[in-house]
Amino acid sequence: MPLSAGKAARQAGRDAQDRGSAFVRLCPPASLVVYACSLLLSGAVLLTSAHALPAFHETQWYAGLSFVFLYLTLVAGPLYTTRRLAGMEARRALGLSTCYFALLHSYFGFYRFVGGLDGLRYWSRYFAWSLFAGLLALVLLCALAIASLPWLVRRMGRYWKPTQRLLYVAAILTVIHGVTVTIHLTHLRAILIVTYGFLVLLVALELRRLDRYVTRPPRALPANLVTLVGLPTLSVLLFWAFFFLDHHAH
Repeated sequence: MPLSAGKAARQAGRDAQDRGSAFVRLCPPASLVVYACSLLLSGAVLLTSAHALPAFHETQWYAGLSFVFLYLTLVAGPLYTTRRLAGMEARRALGLSTCYFALLHSYFGFYRFVGGLDGLRYWSRYFAWSLFAGLLALVLLCALAIASLPWLVRRMGRYWKPTQRLLYVAAILTVIHGVTVTIHLTHLRAILIVTYGFLVLLVALELRRLDRYVTRPPRALPANLVTLVGLPTLSVLLFWAFFFLDHHAH
């Protein structure tokens, strides 16, 4: 007996869903893709390096990759609307990759560029404070990476999620380190403009999420208050740090 039009449509929808599920099962996990890209990118930096001292090439590229992966980890928060395991694993992979590139940047930057503790005495105190901010960010990233281990996540229980919010502190320290450290790049102005635009977008997304939180009872603050006050303030602060703070002329 032929199926009715409605039943045929539902059956076709189920078949399409089954084919889509089969395709997803054949695709590699998103976290595996992130880890593979991280290894390939880190290898590409070494392969394209002249292996000269000071190790400017490795220091700058690993710094940039660490910042990009940190940005992707943060921006996944306000854009991530579901709590499926695959999405959580992908974000965890981005965070671990951030720590991986930060460790590489720290090694090449401190030992192969600055010259270690012996070479640090030839740099200004201003530069030392910038390195200290970067060190604090690195410590937080490593601690959060360790806290992402599955057995430790289970041990921490409900304290795990608040602990992971320290990632925002690490991000602020990273920006402070980035805008106060000496940078010598050919297209520095263009890089600063693009980075500033992406950071303002991230700030806007995070402030909108915070707005939704503070306007719920029992807080019940006026709608969009956080965004209306915070976005112009932080945009101006970032603009000053990127384009008026004379940190690139040391």
